[in-house]
Amino acid sequence: MARERTINHNSITQTNSKENQMKLVTNSDTAGNPTVAIRWCLVPEEIAYLKDKKISNPHIFLVIVNNKKQVGRQLIPISDLMTYVSFRRAGDNTVFATIVWDNDSLKDLRKYYMGKYKYGYKNSFYDKDLDTITDTNGYGLDAITVNVSADFFAPEPAEWEKKWVNLWFETKPKDQCQFRKRRILAYTIQPFLVLLYIIWLTLFRALSALFLVVIRTRTKVNFAPIIHPFKNDNEDVWHESLNAGRNIYLRKKDNTEREDYTIAGVLFHPITIIVLSAILLIIDLAGTEIFLGWWSYLLGALVVGVSVIVLVLIISVLGEVVKWLAGNIKSWRKKTSVSKQKSKLSRRQKKLARQAEANRLAEAAKQLALQAELEKLKKEFALISCNGGPLVPKLAALPKEKRTIHLRFLDLKARVCKPFAG
Repeated sequence: MARERTINHNSITQTNSKENQMKLVTNSDTAGNPTVAIRWCLVPEEIAYLKDKKISNPHIFLVIVNNKKQVGRQLIPISDLMTYVSFRRAGDNTVFATIVWDNDSLKDLRKYYMGKYKYGYKNSFYDKDLDTITDTNGYGLDAITVNVSADFFAPEPAEWEKKWVNLWFETKPKDQCQFRKRRILAYTIQPFLVLLYIIWLTLFRALSALFLVVIRTRTKVNFAPIIHPFKNDNEDVWHESLNAGRNIYLRKKDNTEREDYTIAGVLFHPITIIVLSAILLIIDLAGTEIFLGWWSYLLGALVVGVSVIVLVLIISVLGEVVKWLAGNIKSWRKKTSVSKQKSKLSRRQKKLARQAEANRLAEAAKQLALQAELEKLKKEFALISCNGGPLVPKLAALPKEKRTIHLRFLDLKARVCKPFAG
């Protein structure tokens, strides 16, 4: 069972039950902020295990749980020493941690633990019945609970502004920084894009309604979506017409078939009138260009005749070429088959030799990289060890070389970008 500590931003209490496992520590002076820094350390047994197994890329896998529901995850290189977790739900938020790795592929590691699809994470590691994480293939386990007050979250913007800023986005902004980015777009480029979108949408819906009324002579066409581009969908224009409306040329008001639908109905149907009008217009426009005189017919006949003669000559020549090739191709095959087989065998042997050499070099490079990573980790273990002194989850408390740009950014973001309540 994981060791678990409860931290309340107003009053902090910590109780430890096991000392032979990794330990998580969070800062206690961030009252009023739902983003906290979390630092970790490993006990000597865990460090010895990683060394013995030659694990070159160990990561800390964090699973955040609120009210027995998984609400977030993080996967961080263990050598980072610290990360920041933004909680988006009030109440007790439990952070579970374990050590995971994949010596072959960091990409596969991220895919397995952080892979998502439309409805959430691909793999579920939290067992709500046991209230812990399972099946992680990890080593070591710890948990810490942070109590977050509802007052800590960022205040919600005005309702009208939320609708405008989030107009092009399917998800809500996670924090104030994400909302500010969207706000820049909303008050610069978005007005012009929205104007173009409204014009296109209005034209499309108007033409759709016109097609249904004039061409298909349907009833119950909905014109409201034309003047309400955001309130209605495109389908609202034709949905009722196609499902409950009628064709006035084919059916009466009581939706029974017309018995008096004769040839006159076809002749005076809008489609018939439009097609005939188009044909007459084409004849009128092309009449002075097509009939150019008797010599045009003579010229056309000459062109056709010459073309036919040339085509026949080409076919005859191609036929002779094909016959000659068919008669000689068998002898060519016999002469070249033996030499081709020898050449093919030689090329294959050379290819296999090159591939074997490439594999050998790749394996050697992989081993060198692994040794380099292991040597680098040996130096990191002194910083990760729980015997290295008190853990202070603050950026300023980390060694200078560990205050990376990424952690500096997260530290700044924690101070200026409060999360919204999820």
